[in-house]
Amino acid sequence: MMNHILLPQVDLVSIKLLPPHAAWLKDWLTELEPALDEGDVASSICLQGLLSELVLYGKPKHNWLEILKEHLTDDDGNPLAYSKAYGKRLYLFDNQWQQTNIHAIHARWWIEMFYGQLSASETKYATLIEDNIQPNGWIYNPKVSPTNIATRMKSEYLMSMAMGVEILQFHGMLSKYKTRFEATLAILPATPYLSAEYFRLAALSTIGAVAQAPCELDGVLTSCKVGEGFCDFSVGDKRDDYMGTLKRTARDFAVHSPISTLHAWKIASFCDGEARDAALATVKQFAIHLKQHPMEIPAFKIRDLIDIPFGTDVSPMEILAASALATSYDSEKI
Repeated sequence: MMNHILLPQVDLVSIKLLPPHAAWLKDWLTELEPALDEGDVASSICLQGLLSELVLYGKPKHNWLEILKEHLTDDDGNPLAYSKAYGKRLYLFDNQWQQTNIHAIHARWWIEMFYGQLSASETKYATLIEDNIQPNGWIYNPKVSPTNIATRMKSEYLMSMAMGVEILQFHGMLSKYKTRFEATLAILPATPYLSAEYFRLAALSTIGAVAQAPCELDGVLTSCKVGEGFCDFSVGDKRDDYMGTLKRTARDFAVHSPISTLHAWKIASFCDGEARDAALATVKQFAIHLKQHPMEIPAFKIRDLIDIPFGTDVSPMEILAASALATSYDSEKI
């Protein structure tokens, strides 16, 4: 089985793409060609490109590792999140494109592993993770963003923790941090975000401390149910960290998401009774819906800009998640 932490419950070797999803991914890769020729890429794009080609063709058609080495590596050999050409397109980004965040480290690590270029004894990326373990126990690069942990996006720093822990575990460098990470993850109160709680569970699973997960996991499953599946958070419960009110969030409009539904499916496996059964019923409902309406994957709409998607419209990750859900229903995995 080949999997990636961003797509729980998905075997990248056995996944079957629905025809509309396969066509979408092929179009996306074709449209990406000019940017690749110009070195206008990000580590996240390379990762999605590799996963897309792997699922479409059984093997990559581009040498994504060479693209990473040429355009997404700094002078010290560290992974970069953005290429110089990509960074120039980001508003007022100046030289901030030279970022080595945990996601970039993990993407480079995963891709080198895929190409057989990294063994457990080669600890470069694990050492980078160690260098980014903060005194408070979290794993992130403060040079990328000096944001205080209290107002840092919970899904972001829990994802970084899960990714960092995965790398340390593979290289046999996790044991000395186990107690520290366990305490850090345990004292964080339950969040209202499916992704945050999924990444917390992923990290706790890796360090063998799932018992430290919040007992309120069933609550996030209930509050994040929306449309035919799940959204990452409950808009009704969302508050702005700075304003402390609904002032800046009252007009957000939540939509169901294949990735969020995968997260809910994984979280449900750690729950018992009615909460688990209800969540799995919704996952199955969404799988059936996607089988019948493959491209019914709406973009998140933010505030009063209701006709403008927040970020990209649909991403390859959402497409892969959608096909995984639909075909899981076919194979009676749910």
